[in-house]
Order: sequence, then C-alpha cells, then structure tokens
Amino acid sequence: MNHFILDGNYKAILSALQLDATEILRRAGLPEDTLNHKTITMTEAGYYRFLEAIGDALGKEAPLLQLASKEQIETFSPPIFASWCSKDGEACIERLSAYKKLIGPMSWRVTKDKEQLTVTMEAGSPELELPSILVQSDFAFLIGMLRRASKTDMHPLKLQVKHLPASHALSDLAGIPIQQGEENAISFRLAELHKPFVSFNPAMWSYFEPEMNKRLAELTVDDSMSARVRSALASMLPGGAYGIEEVAEKLGISKRTLQRKLSEEKTTFQKQLSSTRETLAIHYICHTDMSNLDISFLLGYAELNSFLRAFVIWTGKSVSQYRHDHNKEN
Repeated sequence: MNHFILDGNYKAILSALQLDATEILRRAGLPEDTLNHKTITMTEAGYYRFLEAIGDALGKEAPLLQLASKEQIETFSPPIFASWCSKDGEACIERLSAYKKLIGPMSWRVTKDKEQLTVTMEAGSPELELPSILVQSDFAFLIGMLRRASKTDMHPLKLQVKHLPASHALSDLAGIPIQQGEENAISFRLAELHKPFVSFNPAMWSYFEPEMNKRLAELTVDDSMSARVRSALASMLPGGAYGIEEVAEKLGISKRTLQRKLSEEKTTFQKQLSSTRETLAIHYICHTDMSNLDISFLLGYAELNSFLRAFVIWTGKSVSQYRHDHNKEN
C-alpha cells in the first residue's frame, strides 16, 4: 500500500493543541515513531484516522478551527506559503488545488462560472470518507488565509458538508449557516477573490514552483520497514530493551507482521540489528572520543568483549586498528 509524504510540522500543531503526539498516534493505530521521521508518511486511511483521533481528543472542533485560521498558518508548509504569495484569491486557490496532495492525501476540485468559484474537497480513494474535522479545518484555513492576504472580511457564498458538525465554530467563522449535502464544498464570489493580495510575491513563487513540481512527481513512496526498524533500534539500544517484540510494539505492529515485512524486503530483524550496531559503532569511533566500554553500552551489549568480537566481524579490524586508520586518513 502506498504511503503519502505529508508536509507540515504536525508535532508543533499537536503541541499547540496541547495534545500528546504519541497518544494520538496510538489512538489512530499508527506507529509511535511516525512523526519522528525526517520524511513523514502515512497511508490515506492512516492519515484520516490520525485526524479523527485529533478530533476525538479535542472533543470539539473550535480549537483546531482557531489554529487553522490563525496568523502565520501559511508557514505550515511550502505549498501553503507559495499560495500565500499569489496575486489574488483565485490564483491562491488554483495553486492550493494543484499542490494539495503535497500537504495530504486528498484533493480540491475547483469549478467556476462568471459569478463564483467553488472548491470541492475529495478523498484520494472513492471508498474512503473525509473526516469531518479535516473538512472543517480545511475550510477554516482557506477562509482565514483569504481574509488575511486580501485584508478584507471575505465571507463565502455557500458552505456545504456531508456531515453537519456539532459545533457552530465553522459557521461562526464563515458568517453563514452550513448546509448539509452530497459534497463537501465552499463557494466564493469571483469579484471578491479578485481583490489583490498584500502578500503577493512573484519572486518567491518562482523560487518554490520548480521544487514543488519535483516533489509532486515523487509524491508516493514505499516506506521501508528496514529503515523504520533501524530508526527504532537506534533509540532503543541504550535502554537495553530492543528485542523484536519491543521494536514491533514501538512501531505499532505485531511481531509476525514485522517479520513478514522484513522477509518481503529480503532481510531479517537480526540483520537489521547488526547493521544498526555497526553503523552506530563506526559513527561513535569516528566522531566521538567515547571509550570502547561506553560504545558497547550504547549499542546494547552486556559485556565489552561481545562488542569487540562483533566489530572485527563487521569490519575485519579491531576497534583500535580501525580508530588508528581513521585518524591517520584524517
């Protein structure tokens, strides 16, 4: 199953909402290391569960809507900032629609006539339903961004959702009642969208466009289980609890699933453990002044000699010889 690269600082957003990231990931049935990766990836279904877990934890939509429409939300990610630099609201929405999938696994369908423009939110997979909290926060974000960038009190013409929210927060923000319908859609007057943005910056757009097009072409990735195991091991080794059961639990999957996925990648847990230890050992030797005993402890060895023997197997050299050769070369 494809994993989608997600943009934005989700840890910062959860912190601003005073939510515990690990607990939210657990509620969503996602590995607790998900937000620790340099590149954050989730399946579409996983992303929706993640947002639903946030909504459940909040108990009401207002805090997230306030965050979605607050000042400086445009710094959340490059696609949003690039849209903030548009000449007007119509161009902003067109850019957001084009690069929406860089923010998450969903899309904006834009339609317009002579009088109005409508944005319809759609899930990436037709069999999946967009979480209510995602729809509300997206619409709140768009309204807030258009108002700040145009320095006007812009109000949508129409706001329609599949599932009416219990909270009135979005309706209060929009200034109009929410209607229930077959689609999640928001409409604006084209004349209002054509009001110039005070944030217009064509030079910044020329900077962002090539990179975003490149990222759009590389949107889906297959998340390597081997890489996730090595990442988990790197943080778990010093604590001494780094067996396959502990790693599987940290990644939010069963031991059997972990073994199967590693087998599909033609490797084993033991090979990944050995590889992680070798990589870390060489890093410590080349970049620190730690003693052999300290290194063996950080690698999870119960005794020094076990580490020393393993290092010879990995590199064909003793630790002292490896350190000497490295220092001589540098």
